[in-house]
Amino acid sequence: MSHTHDALDQQVANTLKGSWLGAFLTELFQGVSQIALFLLLLEAIWEWGNMFNKPDVVVLLVLALGQSAWLAQRRQQNLTNPWWTRLVGVLAYAVVESLIEGWTFFVKPKHLTFMVLTLLFVWGLALETQKNHPVRAMVGTVLARSVQGIGPLFFYIALDLRDQDWFEGVDDFFKSAPHAFLLALTITQIGALIALTWLARRQRAVIGKLLEQLKTLSRWGFGSHVVEEVLRDSGPHAASRVERAIGFIDIRGFTAWSEAHPPEAVIDMLNGFYAAVLQACGSQLIKSKMSGDEVLLVLPANDQAEQVMRQALQAAMQATARLQLTAGAGLWIGPVVEGFFGAQDAQIHDVIGDTVNTAKRLCDHAAGGELLAGPMARLSEPTAEHISIQAKGKQQPVRALRFQVLLAGQA
Repeated sequence: MSHTHDALDQQVANTLKGSWLGAFLTELFQGVSQIALFLLLLEAIWEWGNMFNKPDVVVLLVLALGQSAWLAQRRQQNLTNPWWTRLVGVLAYAVVESLIEGWTFFVKPKHLTFMVLTLLFVWGLALETQKNHPVRAMVGTVLARSVQGIGPLFFYIALDLRDQDWFEGVDDFFKSAPHAFLLALTITQIGALIALTWLARRQRAVIGKLLEQLKTLSRWGFGSHVVEEVLRDSGPHAASRVERAIGFIDIRGFTAWSEAHPPEAVIDMLNGFYAAVLQACGSQLIKSKMSGDEVLLVLPANDQAEQVMRQALQAAMQATARLQLTAGAGLWIGPVVEGFFGAQDAQIHDVIGDTVNTAKRLCDHAAGGELLAGPMARLSEPTAEHISIQAKGKQQPVRALRFQVLLAGQA
């Protein structure tokens, strides 16, 4: 069943991941590209009349959008974004602009501010992802959120100190009461960003734990295949007519055995029986339903149904043989009504129809180690015996094939 569980886990992850557009906007406005947007705003105010005639503005805009799109695409492809991927844009910007402006590019306050803030932000993000080192993760959060909060202030300083000496101007900058108030607001914003990040991380942890519990309960109640379809189609399927292979496996001698054993032993035996049958079905299993000493199996209506049922019956016999018990099985392939039934606020997923009833009747007639299956035209016959059964509720005899299933290791 691990393959089916992996498929469901991937479907849940894809659902939570969201769209490419959402990932792109997150990278643009909350990732490293946010710092590039700060610089673009600075350029807009700095030289509005000549803004779009300058190549550095176009280069910065293209790289910010391009890097955000690239990182979003990697996320959609389930690829990790290591720290260096977030530096591609700033490195490309530095190279292109240094070729245009020369070495003076590296001494301009706005460019120095942009590169230093970007490096600090990426460093913070790298530390923040180290979940196994809580202290490092906390330091990373403080560093990254501090850059986000203080970035606009630094670019404002760069704008205010235009054409002035940077180091002398900063000292005078904070002597102004409005500027000091702006610094206090920045510190408050940083504190709020850090608190919100920690709160969001805590909420994600709670949601993750709750999600695992819901996935487990959903698998138990509906089966991984059904849950995967609901997630993929954003809602439950109404009951509809489909072709299915319906199988039943039942323990022979269970009633007498259970009367002679304590409930704990009965539960242990049934758990082993259920686990063996479901594991033997593997990825072919669409849905299962366990009831007492019986398991209903819903399988694709294909050529593999008979072989899967033989494997499942053999696994059931292997699981019960040590207790001197055995099992029999029935299989019928045909149309069923499958989907969700019930009231709007209390629905179950099930299969109903004559195919289900016929499979059950065949299972009731099967002796230990036997698989009774039909219709004959849809099953292979090399080792099977043709039989005719007068099944309960049927006016005409049911023609089927009898397969003998041996325990592993038997001749």
